[in-house]
Amino acid sequence: MNIKLRDEYLLKRRKKGISQKELAQVLQCSQSLLSRYERGECGMKKEKVELYRRYIDQK
Repeated sequence: MNIKLRDEYLLKRRKKGISQKELAQVLQCSQSLLSRYERGECGMKKEKVELYRRYIDQK
């Protein structure tokens, strides 16, 4: 996911009241990894990025 799209989904997540903890549980990753991903410090596997997007879009 590119940086602009990543930022858009971060804002969507926050607007919908989805916590990092909740999303990390869905993605089966640590909250710290999710935080680093949202800050652009690391990447995630394509499958997890798709799950990240779908979960936020469907919530």
